[in-house]
Amino acid sequence: MISTESYMNDDIYGGYNEYSSIYSTKNLEDDLVFQEAIQIGNLKRNIMTPKAPNGIAMRLGTSSGFHRTGAGLTGRPGTGPRPMTAVRGAGYTSNRQVTFDPLNMGSNSRGPAPPLDPGNKDTPEEKIKESERKIMELIESSAEAACDNNMRVALERAKEASSRERILLRLQEQSGLNDSHDLNLTFVVHFNLAIQYTNNEMYTEAINTYQAITRNKVFSNSARLKVNMGNIYVKIGESMQAIKMYRKALDQVPTTQKDLRIKIMHNIGMLFVQMGRLEEAVDNFEWVMRERAEFKAGLHAILCHFALSHRDKMKRGFLELLEVQLNIDQEDKYTISTDDVAVNILNEVIKTDPLSILESEMKSEAEKTILCAAKLIAPVIEDTLTSGFAWCVDAIRSSAYGQLAADLEISKAMILLHNQETTLAIDTLKMFENRDTKANSAASTMLSFIYFLQGDYEQAERCGESARKADSYNSAAYVNLSACAIKKNELDRARELLLCALDSDASHVQALYNLGLVYKKQEWYEEALECFWKLHNIVKYDPQTLYQIGHLYQLIKDVDQASEWYNQLLGIVSSDPGVLQKLGEMYDNQGDKQQAYQYYIDSYRYYSANFEVIDWLGSYFISMQVPEKALIYFERAVELAPEQPRWRLLVAACLRRTGQFHKALEEYKNIHRKFPENIECLKFLIRLCSDLGLKEAQLYASELKKAEKSKELKDRQGSGRPGTTSSKRSNSGNSSRGGSGMSVQSDYRSSPNTNRKETRASLGSGPSSRLNRLQLLDNGSIDFTHESQNDVIYSDPVGPLPTRPMTAAGKRDDDFGDEELGDDLLPV
Repeated sequence: MISTESYMNDDIYGGYNEYSSIYSTKNLEDDLVFQEAIQIGNLKRNIMTPKAPNGIAMRLGTSSGFHRTGAGLTGRPGTGPRPMTAVRGAGYTSNRQVTFDPLNMGSNSRGPAPPLDPGNKDTPEEKIKESERKIMELIESSAEAACDNNMRVALERAKEASSRERILLRLQEQSGLNDSHDLNLTFVVHFNLAIQYTNNEMYTEAINTYQAITRNKVFSNSARLKVNMGNIYVKIGESMQAIKMYRKALDQVPTTQKDLRIKIMHNIGMLFVQMGRLEEAVDNFEWVMRERAEFKAGLHAILCHFALSHRDKMKRGFLELLEVQLNIDQEDKYTISTDDVAVNILNEVIKTDPLSILESEMKSEAEKTILCAAKLIAPVIEDTLTSGFAWCVDAIRSSAYGQLAADLEISKAMILLHNQETTLAIDTLKMFENRDTKANSAASTMLSFIYFLQGDYEQAERCGESARKADSYNSAAYVNLSACAIKKNELDRARELLLCALDSDASHVQALYNLGLVYKKQEWYEEALECFWKLHNIVKYDPQTLYQIGHLYQLIKDVDQASEWYNQLLGIVSSDPGVLQKLGEMYDNQGDKQQAYQYYIDSYRYYSANFEVIDWLGSYFISMQVPEKALIYFERAVELAPEQPRWRLLVAACLRRTGQFHKALEEYKNIHRKFPENIECLKFLIRLCSDLGLKEAQLYASELKKAEKSKELKDRQGSGRPGTTSSKRSNSGNSSRGGSGMSVQSDYRSSPNTNRKETRASLGSGPSSRLNRLQLLDNGSIDFTHESQNDVIYSDPVGPLPTRPMTAAGKRDDDFGDEELGDDLLPV
């Protein structure tokens, strides 16, 4: 019963919880009406519970209130608990002493839930989905193979995907599901196949595949693929067809896609340049510059105007190029503050992030393009080169790229040097003495290099010091200073300067090479090898580096390594006579005359003016007792050095050994007429005239006495002067000096691709011993009657050789002269 007072309140829901005191729960046991209602409810539940339909088993509760007795069911006693059938579906019973777990998550005794029914896979829909999935997997696998540069596998998988796509279409037709076909899948399959055909250079198949896509109207934006077709036509050399495809693609590209349109127009312009149609190419490049100014198109337009000799248009194009904006902050926006370490670290990180690297590359590309265009047009836009560069410098200074004016002036000095206008170049570089640090350092470095080439080492060193002070990290300045120190033979100072250059730039090629040469001169061969090895890792297949490594191994007596590096050098410069001569010397020292002969004859074939090679070949054939072959090489030496009596004497000796005594006599007479004071020639004349029974022997004997007296007088006069020797004033000394001079000349010419000074230093000892043997072999055939026997070629710094009896040698020569050489004595 609701109290009437609740209606007097404003709350419409008020009063429902207000009970009279007689309805308190404490008095429910005394309420007869309430107790009768409870008993009636229990009676009705007990009557309806045991009833069940016939033939159907009744689900009984787990409560102990129900028991099966006999053929029937009896109700539970009134005092027992009633069954909780209402909540058994939730997993609760009154007698179960287990945790409530309706989802069976706490016990693993029943195992995991059974898998979901996948459905019937034999239906057409499921087969179509599975086929589409496999096709996409093949396309992805093909793209991955192409990224891994495995083009053959990529093409095979693309073809397989195309085959499966055709099978899918037939399956859809048979199932009547044509409307459910995915057109995007067909497009992807054909597009990937065309790309893989292009990657494998199967251009005809690629074009056919692209045409199958572009002719199908159901593919939207397929006309853009004509750009790819145009690229293929460019590769196969069909420029007109490529231009046609580019223009068709340009017609289909909407105006909103400006980047694509610009790229297509640029490609068309480049094709016109290849075809020589420069006017049409300029129109395309200028269209690009009007749409969106960029450095590449501007430079190409200037190049076309340069080829067409349009001065005014070159100037206009250069000004348009200077107006191109980079849209980046060219100032140093990340200034380093020494106060806050964290800020400095953050700035360093920002400077090396990808965006900063991209900005640096864009700035470098812009500067390179502007300088290239300026250096191209400056010599031709005005009447003189100086005025042309002045116009370009003024234009650059008035633009946003004013810092490039100094670089352009340095480039002007380089062009003046190329034109051999050294004075103007030096004057141009001297203008940078009071300018900014970077330009001053670069100009001083160039001045140092120019003075060094001119032989003014004091000025070169002064300019090098100026460049080093302007920029302490200028590696080229240290290299120039080290070159000056090497000229002064200050090897320790040169080494320190080169090490400083490598501290600034560890990959500086000139510094590494010069440091290796310094170590080599100091005979620190291991350190020199380390320098040249580093240089070899930086600059692969450099002939000079390979030569230095091979020569160093030769100096440390590692013949195998030296031979290997020389052979590598021959693989690059196969016609280098100096390297062939080196290999010949190595095999000669090892005693392998046959292999040495092969290398020497190859060296002679490539360069027949090397006297050392000629000398070795001649001595080789004489040692093989084939003087007629040695005669060929000595005659070649006479043609090269007609003023040297030595080679003429060797020619006459070869003629005498081959039995041509009359020709030998004529040759000796010619030598005597040309060199009347040559004692050796007179001795040979006396011997030949005596053997032939000629009366001229007495005349030559008297001339020999006069020549010997004259020589003795000169020797006495020379020995009486301080600082002089008899060998420097004698005829034999002249011959010796001439021979050594020829060896130096031959060393200088022998290897144009190698270090000539190093070659001279390493080739000075071996050939002289061979010359000695040859001359002694010739002298062995003379029966001297005079006590003093002087060698024509050899000049011993200690003194003349002691007199030895020559009778045995003379007898041996006579026997050799009477015999006739057989074929078995000829070299194989």
